[in-house]
Amino acid sequence: MQVYLDNAATTAIDPEVLDAMKPYMLTHYGNPSSIHAHGRQARSAIETARKKVANLLNTSPAEIFFTSGGTEADNTAIICTLQSGNFQQAITSKIEHHAVLHTLQYLEKKGKIAISYVNLDQNGSVNLDHLEELLSSNGPALVSLMQANNEIGNLTDIKKVGEICSEHQCIFHSDTVQAVAHYAHTVWWALPISFMAQKAWAFSI
Repeated sequence: MQVYLDNAATTAIDPEVLDAMKPYMLTHYGNPSSIHAHGRQARSAIETARKKVANLLNTSPAEIFFTSGGTEADNTAIICTLQSGNFQQAITSKIEHHAVLHTLQYLEKKGKIAISYVNLDQNGSVNLDHLEELLSSNGPALVSLMQANNEIGNLTDIKKVGEICSEHQCIFHSDTVQAVAHYAHTVWWALPISFMAQKAWAFSI
């Protein structure tokens, strides 16, 4: 007997999802950027999906950006933030997903940023007091801390982290890929987060 325990990374498609997607795989496959009828039909489906996601997250459709996956969402948020803002510092932890950690380390190697690593306790949880210290001693920074760790399952209080970052006028990015299916995410006013990366999308507020 085979037992599959990697559903957080990828899982079987729900039959309802498959049924919903079939028409766009078999019939309505037009380029959504085209102006012909097939393209407009595909574009309409994408915008309908964008509105549904926005409703689930209690935010505006204009805040939803579809990507190919969580890694692209993380990379987009991190790289665009560092390129467009006056940030020479990044604060993260040593147990972040490689989509975040390797990207930041690559940028540091290129001389774009300096990375500070927040301390973790013996269970792998973020030390929020040390985060406060790092933010107080550094200039404007991009903080990237995941909500649920993909290896050990630790949960970070992203609302509290967001509040700390707001006090120090920093940008907060959170990889919430592992948590989105298990916890409600109400953004816009409830979570002081600048960017969140979720399974196949990222959104900014």
